[in-house]
Amino acid sequence: MLNQNSEFKSQNLKFSQWLILAALLVIVIAGESFALHTVFTSKFPGGNDFFVRWLGGRELLQHGTNPYDRAVAEQAQKAMFGRLTRPEDRDEAYFAYPLYTLYFFWPLSLLAYPWAQAIWMTLLQFMLLASTVLAIRLSGWSPPGWLFWVTVFWGIFFYNGARAIILGQFSILVGLALFLALGAIEQRRDRWAGVFLAVTTIKPQMVFLVFIFLLIWALFQRRWGLIVSFGVSLLVLIGTSMLLVPTWPLDFGRNVIAYSDYVAFGTPLENLLHYFLPASVAAPLNPILSLLFFLLLLPGWWLAWRGRPGVYFWAIFTTLIVGSLITFRSATTNQVILYLPLFFFFGRLPARGRTAGVLLVEGGLLVLMWAVFVATIEGNWEHVMMHGLLPALLLVLYALDWRALWHAAIGRRAGLV
Repeated sequence: MLNQNSEFKSQNLKFSQWLILAALLVIVIAGESFALHTVFTSKFPGGNDFFVRWLGGRELLQHGTNPYDRAVAEQAQKAMFGRLTRPEDRDEAYFAYPLYTLYFFWPLSLLAYPWAQAIWMTLLQFMLLASTVLAIRLSGWSPPGWLFWVTVFWGIFFYNGARAIILGQFSILVGLALFLALGAIEQRRDRWAGVFLAVTTIKPQMVFLVFIFLLIWALFQRRWGLIVSFGVSLLVLIGTSMLLVPTWPLDFGRNVIAYSDYVAFGTPLENLLHYFLPASVAAPLNPILSLLFFLLLLPGWWLAWRGRPGVYFWAIFTTLIVGSLITFRSATTNQVILYLPLFFFFGRLPARGRTAGVLLVEGGLLVLMWAVFVATIEGNWEHVMMHGLLPALLLVLYALDWRALWHAAIGRRAGLV
């Protein structure tokens, strides 16, 4: 009886500790949101990627207006640019996300935009912190404590992460959901993994290839819970949102097509090739390299599907890199998922000199990405060449060090099969 009481008190203590941590987190988020609103968003409203979604949610919530209607896009254009867009403009502000995206921020649509933006930016910062911590753990890299925290905060100030926060991009939420899914798969919590994978469909271009790999892998490994959970979760998201706007899947498809018409850039690889090479060379080279990179993934995929220990990790890391390079409409903000293969590279560096190597790579990438952005910026727009820079650099790292990285991956054991 005494042991049971002690155990009960211990559990209560643990629960109370979680409550204290949750309360502290709420206080910190509230304080930072207030500070951001005071010094930034109330004076310099921005975050256009979030604004269009916020406005769509607000119109649906307050007026019952379909967020995909052109009238909502025109309202967003006037708010963002002071006028309707012209053919040469790069953003016509269509609501080009699945309707269930609203589930993840809808309460913010009840607030004035400067407050909503401040809170959303703060939440994205903490999501990115969590994503970076998860990426370190999933990669198998175990840095010393001080380097761990340097890397966690590096993840926020690094170009791709910082830009995603500034723009209010949902890519951070998708990256966090993907890492949570991968962590749940490692822990054989397949139902949770399926739920998190369903959340990643908010931005399918971010996870398209790794998504295909994971579902087929689950099929080969008879991880039926993962497949069923994903299917049911996605049906719930789609079905419940259709109760709000029954026509939204068709409306969404129409807006995606319109988005593709006015966002006139291709894959990150295509953008990169056209920047450095003449069009006569880049145009035919792009499909050849895209196909080659995809085909290079297939041996790892097949071995992972067949259950060879450790190859699963190699397949995940390489698929994230190649997918970020050859997937259509991918951009720098989507590449927060590349923290995972980068940290795996850190973990495989020789023990002697590893800390210096990590600091050199982190510092070099930080300076390089921001410097290239400043040097190539076109008015208020990021040059599309930037879209392919980080995945291309990681691809080169993996190509130069593939033998050591391969052996490091296949040496891992995590009870996956």
